[in-house]
Amino acid sequence: MKRGLGILLVFFLLATATVARAKENDFQLWTELKISHAFGKSPWTLHWATENRFKNNVSDYLLFNTTLGFDYKILKWLKGGFFYRFQKQVGRDYENRIFPQFELSKQFGAVELSNRQRFEIRFFPDDTVFRYRARFRIAFPIKTSPVSFKPFISEEIFLEPGKGDFNQNRVMAGNTFGFRGDKITFDLYYLLRSSAEKDTPTGKNWIQAHVLGTSLGFKF
Repeated sequence: MKRGLGILLVFFLLATATVARAKENDFQLWTELKISHAFGKSPWTLHWATENRFKNNVSDYLLFNTTLGFDYKILKWLKGGFFYRFQKQVGRDYENRIFPQFELSKQFGAVELSNRQRFEIRFFPDDTVFRYRARFRIAFPIKTSPVSFKPFISEEIFLEPGKGDFNQNRVMAGNTFGFRGDKITFDLYYLLRSSAEKDTPTGKNWIQAHVLGTSLGFKF
């Protein structure tokens, strides 16, 4: 059953990638390093991450960010967290961002469902922007040794009240490889990002970017 779901996910990823190649849009590379520390049996976990992104078919540097925060396990299926991020994009002002978030997750047989609700307050030198992000994710954990697998698909929507409301969508498909009892993880994924850059007389002007992403994580 699990292998069947994983195979279906691989076909979905290949089909999505095929559609992506048929369009002439920017190809980007996003790389992330993340570290987390759980305090024994405490419900608190400390998180740190840093990310670099490259655009224009990976020929130009796009942005850097670093994030620090924590989450608290309220219930077995519910976590709350609070984070701070500093971000600098080439050609734009630096950004300071704070975001509380909640994440619900539940295992149903071979399927893991999760929903993350994030509320961002973004501070720029001359502006403050509120943004709401909702991510829905389906994963299929496969516990094997010495490497575990977790194929996944997700969709995330972005809303900015007063700034055009719905203005970004991210669809992702990939796999998480787990090592040493999932103390070390490596995510490899494809992401299709659609962003509303500006309004036109006929509606929003949507720009797409096709992203190859990696994320290396360590748990202590």
